[in-house]
Amino acid sequence: MKRISVEAFRDERIRLITKDRCALLTMSAMKRVLVRRPREAAANRNLDRCFRPAIRLSSPAVSPALQTSNPTLAEALVDVLGSSRWSAVALAKSFLAWQRGESNVAQILYQQGSFTLRASQDVVKRFGESQITEFLEVRKKTGSAENPVTKLFPATITEQLFLGSLDALKEAKPTLDYSDDRQSEHKFKDFTLREGGLELPVNVKNAGTRFNNARQLVGLDPNDCIPIPAYKAHGAVEEFPNLIYVVCADYDLASKLEAALPGILNEREKIVWALLNQFGGAQLRDGEDRFILAMVAKYWSAFRQLTSNANFFAASARKAIRVLQTRPERTPGIGLRAWGTSARGEMNVHLSIAGDMTPWQTVGQRVLANGVADIVRAVNRKRVEEVFDPEI
Repeated sequence: MKRISVEAFRDERIRLITKDRCALLTMSAMKRVLVRRPREAAANRNLDRCFRPAIRLSSPAVSPALQTSNPTLAEALVDVLGSSRWSAVALAKSFLAWQRGESNVAQILYQQGSFTLRASQDVVKRFGESQITEFLEVRKKTGSAENPVTKLFPATITEQLFLGSLDALKEAKPTLDYSDDRQSEHKFKDFTLREGGLELPVNVKNAGTRFNNARQLVGLDPNDCIPIPAYKAHGAVEEFPNLIYVVCADYDLASKLEAALPGILNEREKIVWALLNQFGGAQLRDGEDRFILAMVAKYWSAFRQLTSNANFFAASARKAIRVLQTRPERTPGIGLRAWGTSARGEMNVHLSIAGDMTPWQTVGQRVLANGVADIVRAVNRKRVEEVFDPEI
């Protein structure tokens, strides 16, 4: 590729011709391919300070739900996700203000916090000739961990399912109360059960992917194996020592969701869903969380019918750490070599449902009989034992 002069950087973007296609590159992408001289590098830093556009690099295949006009996209975003901090919602609000003929549109976009003032002014100038999606980043990660269908939707459905059991406990024992912490800043807990000044933080998990090699790698039956990220268990014990994990294994939920979702959502929701799957941007996770929480609450009766298992099992974060310490073979990467196996990624400690976990129904019965204090004592049980403590 030929060297690009500093002068060419003064345009917002330029078109580079390659052998078989045109690649539309932003300034940041251009600098990655430029062989720069020292003087040019200094000039680039000066340009950085005055010009930081937030424009995507290339056009993906557009979802059929997104093959519509800017007003339709913007109205759908504001209607479905009007309170979200996602940058797409900021664009939608400013576009509708521009369409109404308001004079301070760039300031509206800038105040949303996703664009610099210079970039906001540039975006507004192009509203009449560009699709809103041209100002959004294309999602590059497509694995299951980044897919809301395979991760976020099942998790929220499982949380809503568990919420019913909390309501039943509260109704049966008026001294109990709980809070929904999913929209708080606390990343380790979803709910907190309270009684008499004691708190029992709860992290609800959906086990949606069966660990098929569990028997060979960690000595557990695939249907009796629940992974808990080791770093999360350590972090939870540090911040919330009484925290318990409540897990429901439903290995068919994700596939059922993928098939059923188009028939559940209305037209505007389908547009927003397509945008969330195809585009990223600042505060994307806020948009995802708000959308999925709202949809699960709105269409709960339809989502409830997709679940095939309502049995929850509990284990404390302390229990997970104890298994990590005493059964290292249950944690690939510590007790056995993880490279070259299907246990790559996060370092998980694997719990046995039958051997390490307690049915939530049993936990609930103990709460009703002896209160939250009984479970807090169980989580913090201690015993004296001799352990190796080498001096050398």
